[in-house]
Amino acid sequence: MVNREATYTLDTLRALDPAVRTDVLRVLDQVVDDLPAHWSRGRGVPQLLVSLDGHGGARTERTGLRELSRHGYLDELHRWVDAVPWERARERGCAALVYGDRVHARINRIGPFGAPRFVPDTRAHVRLAHQDVRGTLGFTFPFRTEGRLFPRLVFHDWVPETLGRARSR
Repeated sequence: MVNREATYTLDTLRALDPAVRTDVLRVLDQVVDDLPAHWSRGRGVPQLLVSLDGHGGARTERTGLRELSRHGYLDELHRWVDAVPWERARERGCAALVYGDRVHARINRIGPFGAPRFVPDTRAHVRLAHQDVRGTLGFTFPFRTEGRLFPRLVFHDWVPETLGRARSR
């Protein structure tokens, strides 16, 4: 069975210029490494801003809904989902906004029709901007939780494998 998300991610990364791909992979690696530490069962995937730090690595910062609202109304995801990473990419070269698939329920404090309000996130969405690429890149990384007493976020096996395959080209 073909994993469409893995294929899309790999094809998108391989289509990038090698220098751009290196920056993008540094940011995506940071997302995969740091998100489990910021995730919680009750709050889900927080809004994170991941950007290059200028020293060959990347850094993760929490960003709140107040900061996101500077770019438009919060319930208009299409306005701020691209503006926030672009603003940081102009400063740092490459940046990504990370949020969960239930971000609208957290913003509006309600769930979509027919969906309970407190259904947990199952995917982390990453909107990434690079100063040398027109437009933003969008990636979706599904995850599962392990452990009942001390739950933790665990990405599906294909996520780190795909990033490694994109790096080895």
